[in-house]
Amino acid sequence: MSGLAQRDPAAWRSQDRIVARIGSLRQLQLFNDRGGIAVNFDILRSAAPDIRIAGSQSETFSLWETASASGFVTKPKFDADLVTIRFVTSGSIAYRYRAGEAIGLPSHATLVGFEDLREVQASSGFGAIGGTIPVAALTAADAALTGGGDRGFAPLAPIAAMTTPGVQMLFCTLRQIHAHSHGPSRRGNLIVPLIQEILSYQLLSVWPKRDMPAPQESQDVPLRRIRAALDYIEAHLSDPLTLADIAAAAGISVRSLQDRFRQAIGQTPVQFIIDRRLRKVHHDLTARGGATLSIAEVAARWGFVHMSDFGQRYRRLYGCAPSETRRDAGRPR
Repeated sequence: MSGLAQRDPAAWRSQDRIVARIGSLRQLQLFNDRGGIAVNFDILRSAAPDIRIAGSQSETFSLWETASASGFVTKPKFDADLVTIRFVTSGSIAYRYRAGEAIGLPSHATLVGFEDLREVQASSGFGAIGGTIPVAALTAADAALTGGGDRGFAPLAPIAAMTTPGVQMLFCTLRQIHAHSHGPSRRGNLIVPLIQEILSYQLLSVWPKRDMPAPQESQDVPLRRIRAALDYIEAHLSDPLTLADIAAAAGISVRSLQDRFRQAIGQTPVQFIIDRRLRKVHHDLTARGGATLSIAEVAARWGFVHMSDFGQRYRRLYGCAPSETRRDAGRPR
């Protein structure tokens, strides 16, 4: 998808936040001309369109929440090596190819590629949340997850039943990313890159395959590898961290990293990182001369930009609010 950034901005451009309410044919035409997204919107009937779009897009991940009383049709503006995962909350959606079609419903999520895609038709009363990921990013995630090379991941089925616990968890992860995208710019949020990375790993792990999945890695991972991972995390705690980077520093796969953390530490790598960052916040709040920054500024220094979420996590770990910690630290001893 990196090649898309070189295209005409009318066709595609990175955008931190996209919000549109389309209620007329004129607004529809303006959105297609100025939207800078990878598809053109249209409607099937002469009735006025009613389409609401909220999302964001970048070279590595795009996120969309769509609702439409009228229904709509989209067609790709150009060929792209992308896949789109979509969870339908109401109505239905049909993806049409030369060789057939795939149908998305509230009971079945869809995963479709742009290759050979002719059009996508959403019904009236449609609602969905979805994400678009470059195939190259999924290939890299598969290599990190399994410890293999860039041979490409096993072909994935076009639909998956929502009754599967893993698919339900994937939906929850996508909603979590969407919730964080409503806040400050993602450039200042150290949590979002981790969540996006985990979405790719979850997708590759739980989505049904067209072929039999590759056998899981069984080799033992020495404890020194985990020590290397812990050292890397500590050295980069104030930087954006991904599981792939941590696993590479330890010389293991992402799956081995996750398994070994649970066995040796009793936490996932993400839980460990969040706890370490909370402890850094606590240290700054109790340090001498630490009152020069507001609590929000201290939290943001360690990647917490959503204060309600930060406050809940801090209280669970320390049994009090951050403001109580600062107040107690200022009392004479």
